[in-house]
Amino acid sequence: MPYEEGKPYYMAIHVPEVLSKARIECEWKLEHRIRDKSDLIRQRLQSSSSLATFLKEFILIAETCMQHVHSDAMWSDWNEEIVEQVLEIDSNKLLSIDEDFSAVQIGITDEGGRLHKIKIHLKTQSTTAVPVCITDLPHKLEFNWATNTRLKHVVEQFEATVLSYQNFWNTLKEIDEKCWVLEPEHPSFSATHRRIALGQNLSLHITVNCQQPSTLPECRFLGAESATAPLREKLNVNLLRWDVERSLLNNLQEVLDFDFPSPADTSRTELSMDCGICYCLHLNEEVPNVVCEDKRCAQAFHQSCLYEWLRSLSSRQSFNTIFGECPFCSHPIRVKMPAS
Repeated sequence: MPYEEGKPYYMAIHVPEVLSKARIECEWKLEHRIRDKSDLIRQRLQSSSSLATFLKEFILIAETCMQHVHSDAMWSDWNEEIVEQVLEIDSNKLLSIDEDFSAVQIGITDEGGRLHKIKIHLKTQSTTAVPVCITDLPHKLEFNWATNTRLKHVVEQFEATVLSYQNFWNTLKEIDEKCWVLEPEHPSFSATHRRIALGQNLSLHITVNCQQPSTLPECRFLGAESATAPLREKLNVNLLRWDVERSLLNNLQEVLDFDFPSPADTSRTELSMDCGICYCLHLNEEVPNVVCEDKRCAQAFHQSCLYEWLRSLSSRQSFNTIFGECPFCSHPIRVKMPAS
């Protein structure tokens, strides 16, 4: 039911077999408020796919009419224009609209069933000013804007952009499902990187090209030099094996001649990725990324944990690097000062 100043208005809808022939009854005050929008309400009733969809649009129209009563003419004209543009958008895509109509949130479900949101912040008193769009895309949303551009055009461009990233998101989905991903812990749609566990205190950090996800990503191996050097060598030697017709994951395993551990056949405890000082994997958003170079030890540490540990022992420091001994095996170890 619509509200005005916290007070509800009541209405009744008599729905026969066909929704477009429904009859609306409401108390006289509400009927008075919406009388100028009767044609628009009838049009939305005839085009709505369901009663729930129509009610959502009816409440939007009714509350806009009530705002009109309590606002100056300039604001009302802008408000009505925004409502008109919102009604041009598929109601199934409309997630929310701010009470003052300063922002609209739209949701697009892609081919993989993923929900992508865009929040469009509108410039008050102007429907021709370029809106500010907040999305969770790998790149900033670029859209064409002219004085006659409407909200539906922005939504259409957002939907086309979402469609263009399908291969990218499908590629990362395969990695997330079939590998032990250390970070990000909760990937967003905008995240282009993954850190994949390869073994005990050994991992691969990749940054994927969101436009061409099947091409060779930027690769960085993390772990003891004795463990990472052979993998870097294989990557360089086997680059010609890379086939863009294969998935990114299959290509990585092919050129590295290495089967990545999977949650289906490997437990996280077998990978022994926890920090040797705090005994945790995640410390805020940090994962262990400094490894003892002694292959008999190869213990991993958070950069910040190891730095604080060595500093507490009054270890030697040169510029932004501190030198000391591994807390586990006393092998020489060094770590740079954390960025924070």
